[in-house]
Amino acid sequence: MILPVGTAGGVTRQTEPEADNTVTRIDVDANGSARWTIQVRTRLDTDERVEEYEAFQTRFRNDTSRYLDPFRDRMRGVVSNGANVTGREMRATNFTASTSVQEVPRRWGVVTYRFTWTNFGTRTDGEIAVGDVFQDGFFISSDDTLTIEAPAEYEISRIEPAPDSRNERAVTWVGRADFSNEHPQVVFAPAGATAGTQSSSSWIPFLFGQKWPGFVVGVVVSFGIVTIAYTVYRRRDDSAETHQPPTAVPEEPSNATTGPATGPIPQSDNSQAEEQVMTDEERVLALLEDNGGRMRQATIDDEFDWSASKTSRVIGKLVDDGSVEKRRIGRENLIDLVDDE
Repeated sequence: MILPVGTAGGVTRQTEPEADNTVTRIDVDANGSARWTIQVRTRLDTDERVEEYEAFQTRFRNDTSRYLDPFRDRMRGVVSNGANVTGREMRATNFTASTSVQEVPRRWGVVTYRFTWTNFGTRTDGEIAVGDVFQDGFFISSDDTLTIEAPAEYEISRIEPAPDSRNERAVTWVGRADFSNEHPQVVFAPAGATAGTQSSSSWIPFLFGQKWPGFVVGVVVSFGIVTIAYTVYRRRDDSAETHQPPTAVPEEPSNATTGPATGPIPQSDNSQAEEQVMTDEERVLALLEDNGGRMRQATIDDEFDWSASKTSRVIGKLVDDGSVEKRRIGRENLIDLVDDE
């Protein structure tokens, strides 16, 4: 799908390609740092799409900073949060952005973002573990993939949860996947030192400790970390048209029942006491009822001060149990309360 969006000047209209899926790859280094590669892909299955993508590539290459700068700003905020929670010194460096066309096995237009996250993992007794920064879990959307690869001369020792595919040095999950707190987790050991790969949570406390403050990564905007790139890619000209600077990555409250920093939350007569026992799904349903049964998903994000990832997970559960319906209208997800009658 091709989306019409405003140009920076807001005088003419241009088209920006809409992403069909995202591919995220985390290449872990022996020192615990990781090189992140996020590819936002658009299927080029018609001549019209090819022409439109070529026009987009020209704009991208002529002004790459308009796409890269918001990504850099947001990721630096995410990494800073990770450092605060884990107590490890972390930095986000070496940012790049590029665009290309992939011809095999099918034709894709690809925007690739890369950066280095220093001290992403931990080292314990010669092993390298990654995943503690995902304190609030991690989310990838349908058809998206997440791959984590071992450092050179290391191999996979333990994995949680089980991946969709793997080899000796890499594991891959295919969306839709909604990981729990501190997941996914992967432990790498020096090659030849492992006695078989485990997939168990029993090793997690040993590696990362029993007590961790709540950490909302914030990078999982709508589809996990990849959506930072996805949002910048699809909506960059929208932000220019409204003359708003890139927004900072939202931070969620560590307690899932805590209300938003701003904005109304529907409350019953026993407001505070009842809110403390309401599930996230119940809070969303109450908010929809209070707003006539229909809201934009982005507005629900704002009302509860949740990350888009958390909102997507909660909405997904409500869709699965038939409580709400989700429709795509242009660039927005519209959420409708289902009438039981």
